[in-house]
Amino acid sequence: MESLQISLNAVLPLCLYMAAGYLAKKRGLIDEEIILKFNKVAFLVFLSTSVFNAIYSSDLSTAVKPKLILFVLCGILVEFLYGFLVANKVADQENQKGVIVQGIFRSNFTLIGLAIARALLPHEDIAPVVFLCALITPEFNILAVIALSLYGGEKVRPREVALRIVTNPLILATAAGILCLLLKVRFPKSIETAINGMAGVATPLMLFLLGAFFRFDSFGNIAKQLSITTAFKLVFNPAIFLTIGYLLGFRGVEFTGLIGIFASSAAVSSFTMSQQMGGDAELAGGIVILTSLFSCLTLFGWCALFKALGAF
Repeated sequence: MESLQISLNAVLPLCLYMAAGYLAKKRGLIDEEIILKFNKVAFLVFLSTSVFNAIYSSDLSTAVKPKLILFVLCGILVEFLYGFLVANKVADQENQKGVIVQGIFRSNFTLIGLAIARALLPHEDIAPVVFLCALITPEFNILAVIALSLYGGEKVRPREVALRIVTNPLILATAAGILCLLLKVRFPKSIETAINGMAGVATPLMLFLLGAFFRFDSFGNIAKQLSITTAFKLVFNPAIFLTIGYLLGFRGVEFTGLIGIFASSAAVSSFTMSQQMGGDAELAGGIVILTSLFSCLTLFGWCALFKALGAF
């Protein structure tokens, strides 16, 4: 019963934030143009501040976990590779294949993962989880560009990919946080209070905007691709990698990081990238919506199961 309560307390607020956004959109309080603009602001300003603050207020000596890092990077690569097998089986059109691959391996870790770690272990230092964010963001970007380029009509441009990675706000925020720790830079209390306040806005605002992004029209033509990709993202992937992680001995904050990476919904940014690189944008948007919607249930189930098993 205790594990169910903890899991519910961690997941339910995320669902309520999304529900509030969806209702606001339905009532006409926010339109699509505003959603896109605010989503950019939320990502560039509030989420980046949240990542910076998590590192700035942590102990760097506890953040680097080589075994965890190796497992996560390899796990994402394995997802990427078997994503091609799935895509070749279920895609009806060539431009759907890269979208399906991206939908299977690319998770909403920067948004959902950090929130889950904080909610499940509110009094623990989540620096290892934040540090993972800095490592997997480049991997996600590189693999996504490769997958979409193979089937979307665009060639991979290494210089463009490298520039996209080094200018990613989350990478820059992580680097700034690490630099402050290494140089022992401490801001005045007033500035730290402002940073804490802005960081606290990130998760509610981005989940609110994600809920407002929900659309359920025109899914009939791509129901097979949507259902299979969603099943892999929310059931198959976590069943494999959370089980392996548990058997390898990952516990506590480290395991909550695995939940965020392998059991969370598809990344919101995957829709924009698919649209820009010639992928099936309708399918990409549908994957984001369905995995976000059903992850409220599956995340609760995975959290409850592994809490009962003593993983955190």
